[in-house]
Amino acid sequence: MPRTHGVQDPYYEVIPHPTKPNKTKKVKKEIAAYIPAHDADVLAKARKTAYRLDYALFTFAGIRFGWSSIIGLVPAIGDFADSALALNLIRGMRKVECGLPSSVLIMMLVNLMIDFLVGLVPFIGDLADAAVKCNGKNVRLLEEHLDKVYKPEELKAKDATLPRERRPRPASVYVDFDDEAAGRHNDFSNRPDEIRQPQRSYDGRRVPDLENQMAASRKETQRPLRDERPSRNKPNSSRRG
Repeated sequence: MPRTHGVQDPYYEVIPHPTKPNKTKKVKKEIAAYIPAHDADVLAKARKTAYRLDYALFTFAGIRFGWSSIIGLVPAIGDFADSALALNLIRGMRKVECGLPSSVLIMMLVNLMIDFLVGLVPFIGDLADAAVKCNGKNVRLLEEHLDKVYKPEELKAKDATLPRERRPRPASVYVDFDDEAAGRHNDFSNRPDEIRQPQRSYDGRRVPDLENQMAASRKETQRPLRDERPSRNKPNSSRRG
């Protein structure tokens, strides 16, 4: 069964359901752990930008729209502004440490040019522009390049044994929404020793040391209470002689 979701969606994928025949399941896409930190950060920013430009707003006639389509509605100026945003995305993706080959860069620029020319046609061109999704395609080219450079050979061999429609997208791992929710529940109920402790944040202002205050408060509450009852061996001062 082929995937039913847009293959360029940076964040989500609809795949064949692993246990229910003829059913599909929506999963999240996260960056694979084998991508180095710097390049993973570049990819994360590119995915975020592509999602905003191509997917972030609404669905119409089965097509997902983002800000790119809305900007393109402005005659002439909108198409140039849309292309400038797409070009800026390409410039950001060139910051990966492994570099972008000229062949990949040329393909990205070709996608941009097609997107620009299609968008010049009033209205119909804007609908076609939303369907083309230049930015999502260019992020996919980056993902494929990172996979080619960084993906371990054993993972490549493992994925090669899977049916094509069940192979993860490049530079991605799938996170099941149900598994993610169950994992959060288990973290707080079944495995308290594995809960990550909250980290402090620093905003430059002087703040009281809350830990010292809490420790002093605990010490105060643990102090033994004095017996306020009158002692048998001590005369009661309130009695009259």
